[in-house]
Parts: sequence; C-alpha cells; structure tokens
Amino acid sequence: MKKVVLLLMVIMIMVLASCGYGNEDYKTPDESAQEMITNIVVCFENKDKETLTTYFCESTQKNGNLDYEIDEAFEFIDGDIVSYGEPHSGCIGSITDKAYGGYINEVKTEKGTIYKFDFKGMYRYDEDKTQEGVSGLRIINMSDGYDYDNPKSDISTHRIMVGKYDE
Repeated sequence: MKKVVLLLMVIMIMVLASCGYGNEDYKTPDESAQEMITNIVVCFENKDKETLTTYFCESTQKNGNLDYEIDEAFEFIDGDIVSYGEPHSGCIGSITDKAYGGYINEVKTEKGTIYKFDFKGMYRYDEDKTQEGVSGLRIINMSDGYDYDNPKSDISTHRIMVGKYDE
C-alpha cells in the first residue's frame, strides 16, 4: 500500500512539473504588463527611441507617425527621469484574445515634475498577430495643477499620446 501511495505521489509531482508549475521563466500576462510599463519608462529614462519603438505592435509601427509621436513624447518630459513608482497592470480576455495594460503613477524628473505613464495593447491576439504588443501609450503631467477629478478644460495640453490610445 505504501508503494502505491508513493507511486501516485511521484506521478502527481511529474504531472505538475510538466504543466509549467514552478517554471521560473513563465510570466503571466499581468507580470508581462508590469514589465512592459517598466521597460517603457526605462526607455524614456535612457532616451532609447529604438527600443521603445520595438514595444509597439506591428500595425502601430506601420500606421501613422510613430517616429514623430515618440520624439514629441520625449520632448514632453521636462528633464531627466530620476525615480518612478511601482508598476500596476491588468488584463482581460480569453486565452486567444487577451488585452493588457499597465501604468506607473510616480514618474519624477530632476525638476520635480511628476508624470503618469500608462499603456494598453494586446498580449495575445490569434486572429491578427500584427496587433500584439503596445498599441497606445499615454503620458500625463500630474504636476501642472490640472484637476483630473473635475476636468473643466481641455486635457490635451496636459498629456501626450503615442500610437492609438482611445480614452
């Protein structure tokens, strides 16, 4: 009887191990979104336009003025980034059609200006792989006195968007 129980335990461990349990290389969509928003902020910190461009999905890279929009976004930030807060993320959808996004609230420059960075995109989209990746990035100046809880004027002067970011 002990041998049967031991054999069943060994089989159970093997099944769990083969299903990815304990695989340290695997990232959930939420973990991938947190990593993506962090990488985006690091691109701004290092002024790395080339790497930032690669994060955008193929369809966004091919349509519109991504190169120009990234240049404008770099200029929107009023100095060197010196610190940033914790990344947050979310995702929704089925295994074949999963949207994801992430944000960091406390991106601070040497001049003391605080920004919020957030992105959205498709983590996985089996119908059209050109949609996978970041579709839109939004950067909001949180230090300019604009009341985001009670907006009374045009928000467009307080934020910049790269790619397609529907609000």
